[in-house]
Amino acid sequence: MNIRVLVCCEDAILGAGMRALLDQQPDITVIGNTTGAESAAAAAEQAPDVLVVVSPALTVEHKRELAALSAGTKVILIAKAENAARSIEALRAGVQAVLTPGSSADELLHVLRTVSVGGAIVMPEEALSSLRHVPDETSATPAACLVAALTPRESEVIVLLAQGRSNAEIAEKMSVSTATVRSHVHHLLRKLEVGTRAQAVAVAYESGLISAIGRNSANPNPAN
Repeated sequence: MNIRVLVCCEDAILGAGMRALLDQQPDITVIGNTTGAESAAAAAEQAPDVLVVVSPALTVEHKRELAALSAGTKVILIAKAENAARSIEALRAGVQAVLTPGSSADELLHVLRTVSVGGAIVMPEEALSSLRHVPDETSATPAACLVAALTPRESEVIVLLAQGRSNAEIAEKMSVSTATVRSHVHHLLRKLEVGTRAQAVAVAYESGLISAIGRNSANPNPAN
């Protein structure tokens, strides 16, 4: 499989460096460079498999632009994301992966390949760490309602999605077919009332669902 990548970057030197890195990969073809203002037209014309957006060409604040781009292709956003809220905003806009400028070349290549085939969700470790420390009581009621609405398998799938697993990886982990995983994901999107996997992960974190599932797994038979 050849992955067609469009790079959106305002910095000419950084953009050239990224293109040189990607062009060395036998399964990746860089089809062009663009800027924030031109990204929508370029993506519509060239139809890339993945659009790599480097802030400040577009930032988390460009929600409308990111949402429009994400509707037509898979978007990886490289931007500072030191806290959970900002990463969740990007996921809600439809971005498939959020990386920081400090991410390694190997991390970028892994995420690019994973997103291109499975739509996995990736967030910076800094953001994931802060998400793990969100106080549980702030979202206990909605989390409890969501846990009750999900089957055990759906709960397992949303946790794996939040870990950035692809459909194939989830299928292997759960010992089921990829078709079964797709069915679980479809039901999750409907129950969480969202349109994309990224938005499902955002809702799962915001509502406290991920923490609630973790507590239930740790205490499968809580005392009455």
